[in-house]
Amino acid sequence: MKSAKIFLIFVVFCTVGLLSSGVIIGSEHIPKLSNKEVVAIAKAKAQKSGYDLKKYDLKTFQFEFAKKDKTWNVFFEGKSPTRPGYHFFVLINDDTKKATLMRGE
Repeated sequence: MKSAKIFLIFVVFCTVGLLSSGVIIGSEHIPKLSNKEVVAIAKAKAQKSGYDLKKYDLKTFQFEFAKKDKTWNVFFEGKSPTRPGYHFFVLINDDTKKATLMRGE
């Protein structure tokens, strides 16, 4: 009985840790990059691509958002007043750290 309680506590602890780290439960790949590294890579890519980050808010970042492809998705949205296409995404490969910027349309 005691081992069952310890196991349950372990499962809850791991679940909370994964949720707070941006990992989607059910993912087959545990990310190598930390949240801090992902944000730094995304900001560097945006600046290198000519974006003035003072004009954008980092809205969300998630691991394997659309599909199980070891990719981080970082979303930036333009500050008010917003207009169509005033946003962009940075996709980051968790294995290679390669960042790809997707402009808003």
